[in-house]
Amino acid sequence: MSDTTIRLIDQLRESANEVFDRVGGGVEGEEREWLTGLQKKMETVSANIKDIETAASQFNGPTNTLMVGNLDADSSVESFALYTDITRSHRWLDKTHEYAGAAAAYLSGNTLKRSYSSVAKSRRKPQTNSHIAQPMHLNRLIDGVNKMFQDMKLIISRPGNTQLNAIVEVKLDRVLKAVLIFKGLMIEWVVVKGWEEELLKSDGQVDIWGESRFQVFQRITENANAAMLHFQSPVYPDLAIRSFMTYLHSFNSLFSDKCKQCGMHLHNHLPPTWREFRTLEPFHEDCRP
Repeated sequence: MSDTTIRLIDQLRESANEVFDRVGGGVEGEEREWLTGLQKKMETVSANIKDIETAASQFNGPTNTLMVGNLDADSSVESFALYTDITRSHRWLDKTHEYAGAAAAYLSGNTLKRSYSSVAKSRRKPQTNSHIAQPMHLNRLIDGVNKMFQDMKLIISRPGNTQLNAIVEVKLDRVLKAVLIFKGLMIEWVVVKGWEEELLKSDGQVDIWGESRFQVFQRITENANAAMLHFQSPVYPDLAIRSFMTYLHSFNSLFSDKCKQCGMHLHNHLPPTWREFRTLEPFHEDCRP
């Protein structure tokens, strides 16, 4: 390997490290300028690779494949695995170059700035403090939900007299029980269990992590957490809470509903455990749209 080839490889290593450092550091300053700088550095990497390929093609001695292939025949123990490592590194570099090119194309067409609305840049984004809302605000919302649904009872507690986090126990018409974890006005976790199952652990504390022993309520727990994320809105937390509670209340007819798709009560020995978020229509897991 000539001194020129070694120098080109060093240049390639340096330019590749610059790309990784820039991507790993995230967007700094204006997004367009950051993308332009990233593109230039990737073009430098591509140019370095082409230079190495050109230098290799002009080599008059044994082929590179033969030279590298003979590395594992070296009597030195340290070089036994060198050929495998070089091959793996070459493949990794090819994939990195391909992924980086795709990422640059994607980033250039999509904004990295978060916004809850498509307002003009001159307007300020809506400010939210729902995650640090006063306890009385959540208390009023829970009281309002209790008045909305006579067959669903909500009890709020704050372990350790915390002013930020809250636990809400839900009991729905002898069908199910649930535990909701709040941070301010934001629902962070949902656990659903059967009516006969306990929500408290042996030490009297609310069991916020233990799952139901019944598969039907395990499915509902998964779907309820998906619904929690769907309805969540830092800008309109009151509406998000009422929407989620309405969704949870729709399970009051869990064992009598028929699937809107297949028209059956049971499928794979389970009732319809999925509720369409907009219409709250019941579906089996395999029948949902």
